[in-house]
Amino acid sequence: MVITLKRILPNLLTALRLLVVPFTLVAIFRGQLTLAFYLFTFAAVSDYIDGFLARLWNVESKFGRILDPIADKTLMIGSYVTLAITGYIPLFLMYLIVARDILILAGGLLVYLFNLPVRLSPFVLSKINTFFQLLFVGLVLFLDMGVYQMLTPALYHPMMWGLVYITAATTVLSGIEYIIYFVRKNLREVFRRET
Repeated sequence: MVITLKRILPNLLTALRLLVVPFTLVAIFRGQLTLAFYLFTFAAVSDYIDGFLARLWNVESKFGRILDPIADKTLMIGSYVTLAITGYIPLFLMYLIVARDILILAGGLLVYLFNLPVRLSPFVLSKINTFFQLLFVGLVLFLDMGVYQMLTPALYHPMMWGLVYITAATTVLSGIEYIIYFVRKNLREVFRRET
């Protein structure tokens, strides 16, 4: 079997995104926010591109379906934990995002372990949440590179706190949406198996 670039490029981008995460986090810890911004932006853009190419070229793979969410969650959880520890973002936002992602990962693990017929795929609200999570981290890194000094506090603070609350709200609501979906689908399966 000949392995073509089309077949492996989406998975290579996903693997590269996963490899970039530790460098991004170290850059944040060291206060190298310009480097962190560029690495994070690469990772965020590659997340879109790898999935787009896999669908476009019809080369979606089981490996990619497993690695992609691992790379996504590693990037998001790692970024939010690192930014919270270093004082760039509020702790409560990090706790919300980590809790939601742990719930989703636990749900996916239960589906796998018990061979449940539920397919956990992103809902529209989840995609909106991902957009705001990525936007918030990107803006924190971008503005804290020194760009925020060009903004007045009257503009900077309301804008950032507005994004904090939008990100928190979409995180909570999308987490609730996953829980409701998961419980409903699995209750149906339990009742079906008992009858």
